[in-house]
Amino acid sequence: MFGYVIPDKPNMFIKDFTLYRAFYCGLCKAIGKKCGTLMRLTTNYDMTFFSVFVHALTGTEIEISNEGCILNPIRKKSIAKSNPLMDKVVDANTVLAHYKAVDDVRDDNSAGKKFADALVIRRHFKKACKRSPEAAEIIRKGFEELNRLEAERCENVDLIAHQFADILKELTKLLTGEDYSEYAGNLVYNLGRWVYFADAFDDADEDAKKGEFNPFLIGYEYKDRETFVKDKHDEAAFILNCCIKEMSDSFDKVALKKYEGVITNIVWYGIKEQTDTLLRRTDKCKKRTRI
Repeated sequence: MFGYVIPDKPNMFIKDFTLYRAFYCGLCKAIGKKCGTLMRLTTNYDMTFFSVFVHALTGTEIEISNEGCILNPIRKKSIAKSNPLMDKVVDANTVLAHYKAVDDVRDDNSAGKKFADALVIRRHFKKACKRSPEAAEIIRKGFEELNRLEAERCENVDLIAHQFADILKELTKLLTGEDYSEYAGNLVYNLGRWVYFADAFDDADEDAKKGEFNPFLIGYEYKDRETFVKDKHDEAAFILNCCIKEMSDSFDKVALKKYEGVITNIVWYGIKEQTDTLLRRTDKCKKRTRI
């Protein structure tokens, strides 16, 4: 995934931040256990939120233990132990990582990314597809249609964003079963739309230089990042805030069985803060630093 869906730490209760970090570190350890240490680099904020959300919808209790981290093996921290639901999230993350790597190689023909996918990600991708064939099929169809529309430079940007958003919605439906609701689906659907447009706005400079498709560059003559942010601010703000409004309206009707504090902070504060940051910065906003 991309790494935009983060909590707003200054407005987060310590207990909720500790729980969120336990989910993040737990996802990282679960990835390492199933896919090896190198694949832990695919751990990201977006899939951490997704993990918390599906656990919250299903009321799945997590067991927390104090363990060392690969980055700091001496200092103990709270880490969520893996469970069957988290294992399914790991498989989805692995499949997404493969398609994201393929997409990146297609965009910039990076030898490094091609090497990483061929020697590290792909073999774990094949195993994840065997363990979770339904999730793998959802992701495959979504990315193939997304790539087709972008290659055709489709000007219906809502149709393009729909492909990525629908992946998250269908994965949520698959992983939560009878606990799934229309409101939960609408929340993650609009979260997917928000992520797609946020990533496009953030990557405009790189896409313009490479001649890659970007919904914010259709019919626009790109000069530099500062001018782009100024010219496209209102358009991007309208699109992103519409997604936030839909998310917020749905969130009020979602029946969360657990972990409401973490989800509330991210939906009500984290995403809004990320949007404001994205719209005012002239450098990259994408988060890569670990919690």
